[in-house]
Amino acid sequence: MAYSIIETCIGCTACTKRCPTNAISGDRNELHVIDPSLCIDCGACGTVCPPEAILDAVNDACEALKKTEWPKAVVIEEKCIGSGCELCINICPFDALSLEYNERVDDFFGVSTVDEKKCTGCRLCEDVCGWDAVHIFPLKDEMQKSIEALTDQEIQLIQQAKKGQNVTELAR
Repeated sequence: MAYSIIETCIGCTACTKRCPTNAISGDRNELHVIDPSLCIDCGACGTVCPPEAILDAVNDACEALKKTEWPKAVVIEEKCIGSGCELCINICPFDALSLEYNERVDDFFGVSTVDEKKCTGCRLCEDVCGWDAVHIFPLKDEMQKSIEALTDQEIQLIQQAKKGQNVTELAR
């Protein structure tokens, strides 16, 4: 199940800029929508949404995070096999990973290294790594908004979304 946007969306377009698969569309100052066929459930959109109007794949509200807290890939150098694999490098839609020589690791061409300025924390690299060398922090469940922080309207929209009802129609 894909992420979704609820009626509290202000149409700021922050989510459209952050989405690695261009799954989000909408005009400025209008409700945006997520194309479920393109959404990869990464949560990058939820971390940048000022009104916290994005629900994750199980319809829990995403929490907006400060830029310094946005999810980022971390490579465990000792586990990375480096050149010859490069699955994480090839799948990254933002070219945030590259091989870099490191004296601590004996691979001639180096190991994967993260350019934090380019990384959106989309989790594609984490999912593709068969050596458990790439992780995204914070973890997905740490990016959910607590129930105490939700407004009554948000709680109603979330409850209705969990029942499988059309969130857009219910919020009107």
